[in-house]
Amino acid sequence: MQLFGVVFTNPALWIGALALTVPLIVHLLTRRSSRVLIFPTIRFIRKVQASQSAIYKCRHLLLLLVRTVFVALLLLAFLKPVIENNTLRAGDDREARHAVIIVLDASASMGHAGGGFGLFSRAKLAAERILDELRDSDLANLIVASASPSASFLEPTANRFHLKGDVQIAGLTQERADLDAALAEAVRQLSKAPGYRKEIHLISDFQRSNWAPVDFAKVPKDVKVVFVSVAGSETDNFAITEVALQPPSPARGEEVEVLCKVANYGRQSKQLPLQLKFSDQKALQRELDVPANTTAATSFRLRVNQTGAFEGELSIPDDALAVDNRRFFTLDVSDRIRVAVLSDEDRNDPGAGHRFLFRAINPNPDRDAGGFAPTLLSSSQFDKFAASGAQLVIVVGARDFPSAVAGNLFNYLKEGGSVIYLLSGPADRANLAALEGLAGADFKMPFRIGSQIDHSSGKEGQYASLTEANFDNPMLKSFKEARDLAEIRFQKYFATEREAGQGQILLRYDDQNIALARKSVGAGSLLLGNFSPSIRHSDLARRTIFVPFLHEMIKAMRPQSGAARPLAVGGTASTTIKTSGAEKDIRFTGPSGEKLNAMFELSGGEAAVIFPQTKESGFYRVLAGDKRLGSVAVNVDPRESNLESLSLPQVQALSELSRDRVFAASGVDIQALKGLREGRPIWHYCLLAALCLLGVEQMLALAWRR
Repeated sequence: MQLFGVVFTNPALWIGALALTVPLIVHLLTRRSSRVLIFPTIRFIRKVQASQSAIYKCRHLLLLLVRTVFVALLLLAFLKPVIENNTLRAGDDREARHAVIIVLDASASMGHAGGGFGLFSRAKLAAERILDELRDSDLANLIVASASPSASFLEPTANRFHLKGDVQIAGLTQERADLDAALAEAVRQLSKAPGYRKEIHLISDFQRSNWAPVDFAKVPKDVKVVFVSVAGSETDNFAITEVALQPPSPARGEEVEVLCKVANYGRQSKQLPLQLKFSDQKALQRELDVPANTTAATSFRLRVNQTGAFEGELSIPDDALAVDNRRFFTLDVSDRIRVAVLSDEDRNDPGAGHRFLFRAINPNPDRDAGGFAPTLLSSSQFDKFAASGAQLVIVVGARDFPSAVAGNLFNYLKEGGSVIYLLSGPADRANLAALEGLAGADFKMPFRIGSQIDHSSGKEGQYASLTEANFDNPMLKSFKEARDLAEIRFQKYFATEREAGQGQILLRYDDQNIALARKSVGAGSLLLGNFSPSIRHSDLARRTIFVPFLHEMIKAMRPQSGAARPLAVGGTASTTIKTSGAEKDIRFTGPSGEKLNAMFELSGGEAAVIFPQTKESGFYRVLAGDKRLGSVAVNVDPRESNLESLSLPQVQALSELSRDRVFAASGVDIQALKGLREGRPIWHYCLLAALCLLGVEQMLALAWRR
């Protein structure tokens, strides 16, 4: 029964309202009546007059009021009133039914165990309490939010026993939760429960980096959203957030620098021991001072004198969130720096640019070690296998790229690769436009390509030369004192129009057309050369400067720094291996040594391996018998390490939901969770007030008796 926003949860006791008449009956039975008496003295006459005065009657009325209110408060205490304003059941009638979706955050940050009690354990207790408070007619479902949301049932169900079992067995992940996907799944599930009052309960630590960008606009207006926070007061955490390798793909015997960043998300500075385990070498250690609320970096130097794929692990001592105290990486060491030359020129053409280019890259092809190892490919042969095996790509004399090739080249650039593109024909304009189209509005070339300028068709001895150079660039620095660049004669090149603010101009011709420019594309780098080494385009290939100039371009463009395969838990992981004829014996294992299934695609003596799902950090290996053919490192997303949480008012404000649709409670406070649905009970206040009135009545009675 509801009255003025107050619900009486024990309405059967309203019959006790008859007790309110008891004080009145007692008052009527005990009030004084007039009697005729003979008093011996005036003193007794005055006493009778005083007892019948108006003040004396008010005393009786006051006692009547106190006793009546006492009985009323006692009755209210037994009726168990509850204030339902701003609760999930406010305005419910007897037929009202609720459909509740519980979204349980299982991301890596929920594994923090500050204070000895894990956040995820708190979240599971809160989920069980929410299920306990539902009525038999209500429906519910559980969605575990991780990289891909997982629901217990396909639609809301009344089987809460099974749901509570799923809550108890729910496991914490090392993944970063896709909260928008979890919210979309919750909305989809509620659409299957027409006629029910709909609610979404979000149980999380409300980590700022994960929840701030969540889009709540997709939640329908008839759905109430409840934020249940299990965030702890202790958010201090230390984590290894980044590993970078310089160079990322070294040649045998080349020195490699392993750079590492450690973050301190705490309020006090600390000195941490940082350890590096690499292959079967002896572990290396550094002492690192990490200031409060910032990061510190250090590095290790390695030299690997054999080729192959090697594994490394960096670690700091475990704290309340242990999953981010390790970071894994792989290092591929080759005999020589691998350069892929893409050209569609006639292989028998003695004046083709690729012939001079290929020979200049490796002037001593008989040498087995050191230097560069070029591979000549047609543009159509540039697939994901060729891309994974190349540390640098040079394009010269290409035809129009098929869409797949343009996509492969763009992805290669975006993921940190380097491309030297030498312009030689009309197809280059279309190819660069295709790359620009794939990149979207964020990518523009350093210059626009106009018509081709051909000095060879004019007067004898007409040519263009280089007159302006940016010698501060490492690529050109060694040529600053020599005149060799200015002596090169160029007959064919393109007219150019500078794009303001795009890229870096390195060389210009004497007619102010751009000869060489560099541009970043994603994590990679593109070098545009407005010339070709073909003898029909210039005499560059006949100059002694050609080989050192090309080598300086390759060295400057070769990626010198790169993140150690930044693959995060919860996504896919891929690598390319050399099969060495062992295709039938290949198997796949996870970080814990368990057997896994993986997608496997062969191409010649190489294979692309894709692990479709990664559940934990560590190495995912490809084995043939006991031999390791390759591995890929997977790590916890570094954003999970910053445990700064949004407060409940901040979450409510960010959601931009109307006040009648949004609710919040602490998952640690069980009574708050119960009150969120049932309202705030006030029967104990009624009982306390009744006892106080009883005391007042006794004091009044004693005072007036004297």
